[in-house]
Amino acid sequence: MNDSKISVRYAKALLQAATEAGSEDTVRGDMASLLGCINSSSDFKMLLESPVMADDRKVEIFDNLFANSFNKLTLDFFKVLVKNKRENFLRMICLNFAEFYARSKNIKRVQITSAVAATDSVKEKVCALAKSVGGDSNVELTVKVNPDIIGGLIVQVDDKVYDASVRTQLAKIKENLK
Repeated sequence: MNDSKISVRYAKALLQAATEAGSEDTVRGDMASLLGCINSSSDFKMLLESPVMADDRKVEIFDNLFANSFNKLTLDFFKVLVKNKRENFLRMICLNFAEFYARSKNIKRVQITSAVAATDSVKEKVCALAKSVGGDSNVELTVKVNPDIIGGLIVQVDDKVYDASVRTQLAKIKENLK
């Protein structure tokens, strides 16, 4: 989670407004989509960060892109960001919103990184372990493949990382031999 005071305050305010409106799940999806757009489109990122483009034009483009698919609260939130000259914080706000949403819904965010695609058995065991450690929580699982770890697994549960990768084990052996 990014601890920028600005992004934290806006993310908390958005979650509170979404909860009061009963649309936190919809807004969560909107924020996830926005984060995907920011991460995958350099043009969209430049739009947000451009000090030259007029605020009205940014809002118009945003509405053209998302008016048919996003919740009205999300659209209005973007207008507030633009009005307050905070649209360049949108990526961090999306990340913080996801974190606060997960906490509010008692969701454990688990990521498995392995050298090859994780089997269903491994996924189930990791989810069961995360549930047993987290108590009465739901698990949101993402799986990544990174051949650089050579073998084994890296499991991240919220902000805790359990590294059982071959790469890390080899690095430890190398360090011990020095």
